Amino acid sequence: MPNNLHKSHVFLLYVLSIIAIICAILIVRLAYEIFVKESIEHPNTNRQPIIELEVQPAKDMESTEYIKPTENIKFTEDMETIEETNTQEVEKQNLNSNSDSNIELLFSFAGDCTIGGNYPSNGQLASTSEQNSIYDIFTREWIRQGKDNGYFFRLVKPIFEASDLAMVNLEGTLTTSTQRANKKFAFKGHPELAAILKEGSIDIVTLANNHSMDYGLQGYQDTKKALDKYDILYCDENTIAYGIYKDVKVAFLGFPGWYLEVKPKLKKAIHEAKDNAHIVIVSFHWGDERSLTPNEVQMELGRFAIDEGATLVVGHHPHVIQGIEIYKDRYIVYSLANFSFGGNSNPKDKDTFIFQQKFVLDSHTKDIKSLSANIVPCKISSTDERNNFQPMPVEGNEARRILNRIYEASSMFERGFSDEGS
Repeated sequence: MPNNLHKSHVFLLYVLSIIAIICAILIVRLAYEIFVKESIEHPNTNRQPIIELEVQPAKDMESTEYIKPTENIKFTEDMETIEETNTQEVEKQNLNSNSDSNIELLFSFAGDCTIGGNYPSNGQLASTSEQNSIYDIFTREWIRQGKDNGYFFRLVKPIFEASDLAMVNLEGTLTTSTQRANKKFAFKGHPELAAILKEGSIDIVTLANNHSMDYGLQGYQDTKKALDKYDILYCDENTIAYGIYKDVKVAFLGFPGWYLEVKPKLKKAIHEAKDNAHIVIVSFHWGDERSLTPNEVQMELGRFAIDEGATLVVGHHPHVIQGIEIYKDRYIVYSLANFSFGGNSNPKDKDTFIFQQKFVLDSHTKDIKSLSANIVPCKISSTDERNNFQPMPVEGNEARRILNRIYEASSMFERGFSDEGS
């Protein structure tokens, strides 16, 4: 009997073992069907892939004076860890920028550009043949350079191209009119020379200066037609220009700034621009020629424009560098000096600069979160012997000398631009 009982227990254990093995196989198969096969046939579409976002450099920054390009930021699959960058500040800046919370814009500004020159009292355009005398020194240089429209701004074009916009003062007309104003200097170039601005990657000009009417209303209208042909924006005291850059609307105002009586018209224009744009830039033609310091009218008008809502004020006319004031956390650039200036064959002072303003805006509200500035020191000519109308960035000791000149000129203000950026 015990022997039979033992055999029964062994048989029962054997059956239970078989059942356990079968159950284990069924469980494994069921798990495979639920978790593995389902995952293969129906992948999770919410899973984050590896993403690499690149912050584009603000400039082609070979010169040490330019704004340096930022580093790339790489995100892991779960978007939780960030690879190291140069500094914590850059890391945060890039993270904000690339997470679509910020928009960054870089605008470049330069001074007086005369695309042409002074003509004799009869206003007659000289022949453009190499065999004949050319009265206009700028056009003569254009011919000397093989009528190359890209020659004049070639050395600064990479800076302008890398900006979201580039703006200059167009000091003169683009016309074939011979109805010259009765004045010592009356500037004009052929309308087709507007292509020089386009080739130089210049996006907008101000016409609010004392030479835009050198050839009367006809000359002024011809100038605007020439600019329209090459899709170059323009502003003056009666025209607010608007541009959209990375979904940010920018208004450009141009005003003469010799008299305080312009205040009511200026105020009205700024308020209109504020109602229609996120950034308002006011360009003034003002000050005293060859004066190294702004006069009282300049300072009052510049500050008034900021008080009324301008985001940035830039100025020209003195033909030389003046200082930069930081007023209520906004910049007033009192004189950008000459740039590609066909009005003088060999000025003694060839120093100039490109002023760059960087804007950081909230991508949703378009509110300005921060502003910063950069200076690109330049000479108005790529040769010292004469003015060849080809502005050139400088480096090394020359760059430092021009920067120090700007810092010193800015020290007259309660808060002036300095090597510390404030």
